[in-house]
Amino acid sequence: MQGKYRKAFLGIMAILSAAAITGCGTRSIKDSDVVMEIAGQPVVKAEYQMVLQGYVAEVKSQYSTEEANAEDFWDMDQDGKEPLAQIMELAKDDLIHKKAVAQLAKAAGIAGETDYMSIAGKLETENADRGNKAASGEVVYGLTSFQQQDYYSYVYTNLEAQLLESLKASHPISDQELEQIYQEDQERYTSDISVRMLVGEMPSEAAMSHEPLPQTEPGQEESPEAGTSQGQSSEAGTPQGQSLKDRTELAQQVKLSMEEGKDIEALTEQYPEINFYELKLSSLNTQEGKSGVYAQRWIAASTMEQGEVCEPFFIGENIMVMRCLDRAEKVKEPFEDVKGVLKSEVQTSLAQEDIEKAIQEAEINVQEEILKQAAKEALIPE
Repeated sequence: MQGKYRKAFLGIMAILSAAAITGCGTRSIKDSDVVMEIAGQPVVKAEYQMVLQGYVAEVKSQYSTEEANAEDFWDMDQDGKEPLAQIMELAKDDLIHKKAVAQLAKAAGIAGETDYMSIAGKLETENADRGNKAASGEVVYGLTSFQQQDYYSYVYTNLEAQLLESLKASHPISDQELEQIYQEDQERYTSDISVRMLVGEMPSEAAMSHEPLPQTEPGQEESPEAGTSQGQSSEAGTPQGQSLKDRTELAQQVKLSMEEGKDIEALTEQYPEINFYELKLSSLNTQEGKSGVYAQRWIAASTMEQGEVCEPFFIGENIMVMRCLDRAEKVKEPFEDVKGVLKSEVQTSLAQEDIEKAIQEAEINVQEEILKQAAKEALIPE
């Protein structure tokens, strides 16, 4: 496959060079023609122009509005800064990174076609499938259709994530090595904040078996929702809204019980449908809470003082209530507690070095005039 692309690349270069020498007219490059070859991976004209367009805003932001809107903006030369040369360099660096990743992924046995024409074909199939599902009333998760640049970026981002995990696994590191790194940099493994939490997490279906709670206290005015009988549709249209109301009221009851100081055994006995557990969180070990669905748990816990109970909040479809059992600052984390994080950091760094080395060593075949022609065609309207 690589030989086929190389022949195609050399062939298009020969044709274009011949056209220039014989003066047979303006060069014409089709969207599917190979204009670069990086690390054995082809780059076609349409791909190059798409990546180029992604840097227009970044380059123009370096200039005044008047300069950026000028008709000759891409051709101008101001204090040695040439906008066209800048954007071409940015696009080239981006493509070198992507194609080096694709080469490493292939060597690591990670399956997947990463050439532009294959990605474009997959995008067409994916959008057609999603469109058909949406039209027939099926549930479509995420977007009903992807834009070409977004899908292209998704493919390469996903590929690099897989590659990173594969490369990390290729760098085994012993506990002894990790402990030496830990001992040499104690400050790095000292948490600004460390908390121990009592957590009550209510699954999305927990309230379905719970006895309905009173809607109002005697003498209180009923809210509009309170007039809806259990199991009947409210004004919102479904009984699920009533279930959500029961769940949030139950969460408030749990909060009151926590504020009374009840321990985990008493809480579990009182609320058997709720999962109670203790959890230690710190700046260095957020239990997967710095990003993703549990980010809010760490955000809330990190601000709480000992004995404080937070307001119930949602984690996905679950409802969570927490009481801070202990709080400390500037805590040296035990090696065993940070070993997993430390190992991941070291292996990630080594894997990224592998990728950077591949980028630096990537073989590039290109004729700048051909790229310049493709760039001007994309950026400068006729």
